[in-house]
This record gives sequence, structure tokens and C-alpha cells, in this order.
Amino acid sequence: MKYSLGLMLVIVVVGAIIGMYLPWYAMGISAAIIAYVLGMKTKGSFLIGFAAGFILWVLAAYYTALGHPSTLPSRMASLLPLKGQVSLLYMVTGIIGGLTTGLWVWAGARLRQK
Repeated sequence: MKYSLGLMLVIVVVGAIIGMYLPWYAMGISAAIIAYVLGMKTKGSFLIGFAAGFILWVLAAYYTALGHPSTLPSRMASLLPLKGQVSLLYMVTGIIGGLTTGLWVWAGARLRQK
């Protein structure tokens, strides 16, 4: 359990730093490299990556909305079938980011096996 939390923390911190300077997909590539270098096992790697990606993307979306006040999040939430709830928009963003990061972490762990 502690090992999983440590891996999630490493992925979130490195992803946040990389996300400041590189495009969005660099977060996933960095997560795959971390999974490969640290020798993660494929069993459970997707869930660790999903949780880390979910946390990372929700925090990034929330931090961006706080740093740059705009009506865009509320307008997007009303455009999508979210009934104007911005918090649900953050959850959708987290799910998409979690799926992306989870697949990258699984791929990095799988490469280590071969």
C-alpha cells in the first residue's frame, strides 16, 4: 500500500512539473518512463496510474481555473450534459486524464516485462 502511494505521489509531482513546460501528453510519457524505470509490476499498474492521473488532472484544472478567472468552465459545463456544474466538469477532466495516465503507466510497466 505504501509503495502504491509513493508511486502515485512521484507520478503526480513529476507530471505537475512536466505539465508546466511541455504539452499535455508529456505527463503520460513521463508516467510511462517512471513505471519503466522503477520496474512497476503490470498487475495494478493501471489503477495506480489512473488514480495519479485523476488527482493530477483535477488539481491542474482547478488550479488553472483559480489562477485565470474566466466564465469558460461554467460555459463548458452548461454546454456538456452536466447541468452547469463545474465540479462535474473537473470530474470528467479527471476521468479522461486518469484513463490516459493509467494506460501510459500500464504500457511502461508492460515494456519492462519484455
